[in-house]
Formats: sequence, structure tokens, C-alpha cells
Amino acid sequence: MRIKITLSADKAGIIDFNYQHQIQAMIYGFLSRSNPDYAQWLHQQGFVYKKDKRFKLFVFSGITFDGPIKITRSMSTNRSGNSNRRDGFSFNASQTNPFTFSFQIASPVDTFIQHLIEGIFHEGNKIVLGRQMLNIHRVETLPDSLDNSNSASSLNGLNGLISLTLHPLESPLFIKKPMPPGQQDVYLFPGDEDYKELLNQNLLHKYDTLYGKPFEGEPLQFDFHAIKGKSVKQFTVFKKGLDGSTKSINIKGTLQPFTVTGQRELIRIGLECGFGQNNSMGCGYVEVVQTVKTDKTV
Repeated sequence: MRIKITLSADKAGIIDFNYQHQIQAMIYGFLSRSNPDYAQWLHQQGFVYKKDKRFKLFVFSGITFDGPIKITRSMSTNRSGNSNRRDGFSFNASQTNPFTFSFQIASPVDTFIQHLIEGIFHEGNKIVLGRQMLNIHRVETLPDSLDNSNSASSLNGLNGLISLTLHPLESPLFIKKPMPPGQQDVYLFPGDEDYKELLNQNLLHKYDTLYGKPFEGEPLQFDFHAIKGKSVKQFTVFKKGLDGSTKSINIKGTLQPFTVTGQRELIRIGLECGFGQNNSMGCGYVEVVQTVKTDKTV
């Protein structure tokens, strides 16, 4: 299921450039309002795949702004005399003319969706994103792209295959190739060797984790499309270790749209869990741009 959350501000403010970890904290905050034990379990453990991999099985998009924004880089000094840098997207707003923006969340796990919705409506409509106080303006469920009756004829395909053109929603596809101990991990991008194989491997592991059995069909086919302008997005998230220390993680991935062809069940894993790695950090959320009639076989 996919959910769209629209937030509003009634006075001028700023959203940090690195807002992904703030949205992640907001999501866990919603879950904790509903069920603190579930939120803690998902954050610290999650769904285990063969003892050495863990998935959260949810993904969220980047922010879509509904009004004009400005790139702001500012430095301020607090009462203690310490410098405080605030870089981000600034906007104007008032009580009579609020500023709105939205992001989307998806998960195939009913328990996650239930606790998320219960937490959103648990108490009041005020929420904090970073240092910005906001109102929960609207919450809505989005149509299932794979069950859209208007596209049913295009989704039938041959041999049960479907083909969709997808676009990352300010949520880059992130693939990092694991390297031997002592060597630095390598970011991969469309066209790199092993990129599509690792994309498929990640989806197959999520499917196995979610359903408790291996996927019996063929891997998906990916066709990435070149775009003009920004094709790469990078940001930093912060992860707290078991010892309480905070570790910064650099994220760098592609925003290129792509066409995916294959069986519906595996494509759904990508739509609801995210394509690629680090989905619970804001990577791999895509929206359907077009359904494509295909005579391809996989």
C-alpha cells in the first residue's frame, strides 16, 4: 500500500537539504505513537534474511513542494555564542496562505501500515520535521498502480509479464557493491557491471523475506533512460549504533527513469519495498509514469 502525507506550515520556514533522516525519524515517531514495541523492533532488528541481512520492508519518497522555494545558505549564532549553519529549502507562508508539501510512504506489510496510520492520528495534527513545526494537512491512500483498471489491458502482457516505466520520486536508486575487507565499497550506477544483477538480487531477497520462500520466476529486465539535467542525487543520513555512537552514511544514487519488464509479483516488491538498497533511509521510491504494452519474454 502507498500513502501520501501532505504537511503544511503557517509561517515562513526552511527544510534542511538532508531531510531524509528527519522523515525517517518522523515515520518511526508515528509508529511509536501507535505501538512503541513494534517501532523499536523494526528500527533495531526488522525482518531478517538468512541471519546476515535485515530489511525494514518500507520505503519513502523525497519531498514534493507545492509552492515556490529558494535555496538558502545561512549562518547564525545562538545565545551561547556557537555558530549554527542552516542550509536548506526556504519558503514563505502565513495563516491565510499556508505552504504545503508532501512525501509518500509504501510497504507491503499490513502491520506497518496499520501502526503508521494509527500513529498519525493518535494525538493532534502537529509534527516536527527537523526544526520545522508543521501541521498534518492531509493523509490519503494512493491507487494501486498494478491493479488500475484503466491500465489492465496494458498490464496483461505475454506469459504473465508486465512492463512499466518508472521514475524515482526524489528518492535515488542506491546500489553499493560490497568489497573485500579493507577495500572501500563502490557506488554503482546504470551501465556499470553488476548493477542490474544486484538490483535483481536485492528484490529476490526481499521477496524471500516477505513471503518465506524463494521467487520462482525469472529476474526482471531493466532499461534505464538518459535524462537532461540532474540525474544523480546525494545526501547524508545519520545512523545510531548499538553503542550509542552516531555514524554518518553518504548516499549517492541515480534519478534516471527506467522501464522494468517481468512478473507482477516481483515488480510489486520494488514498488512497495523500494528498488535498490537503503529504502528505509529514503532510497528507491518510484512512481509509475507509463504502462507499456510488451511482447518481450523473460
